[in-house]
Amino acid sequence: MEHRHNRTGLFKAIGVVIEFGLVIVTMSLFCCAYPERFRKTLWEIGGENGWNSNPRLRIYFYANYQQPPEIPLIWAQRLSESNLAISVLATAICSAQITLFCFNVTPGFSRLFNALNDMLLSGFWMYSVIAQSSSDLTDPDHLSLRPWYLEKSCSIFDASVVEVCLLAKACFAFSVLSL
Repeated sequence: MEHRHNRTGLFKAIGVVIEFGLVIVTMSLFCCAYPERFRKTLWEIGGENGWNSNPRLRIYFYANYQQPPEIPLIWAQRLSESNLAISVLATAICSAQITLFCFNVTPGFSRLFNALNDMLLSGFWMYSVIAQSSSDLTDPDHLSLRPWYLEKSCSIFDASVVEVCLLAKACFAFSVLSL
């Protein structure tokens, strides 16, 4: 019986270490993707190639005293902020789970804590994945059902754009893994 208990503890420890590595990498990716220029660069590249609305055309709305269309969620800074907040929350919860595991807190409480947090984080990560794959329908001539970087290869661009494109793909992939 003692041998089985040790094996279960080992599997839990390995699972916690893997989860902690996942949340640290995810948070690091979202920290790199946080600056506004990151999303703006992706938006501009897509706009210049006709894959989505062009942010540079917004100046014409201002010049003609017209209200420009709302910035699509996929290109909005609030998406970067929410993704970063979700990853920080996931890191804090994972740290709490590690603390509960290390101090051998009552298994019943620990299971309840983990179940509630898993449900909470699943909802947040679902929102993140849905928002990161959302559409840009603000320009009727250049409708985009999904972001161009999820549908196109990053290798068609020069090195500076490839890094931004790969980072966006990695953020999306790690958000899906975090589900």
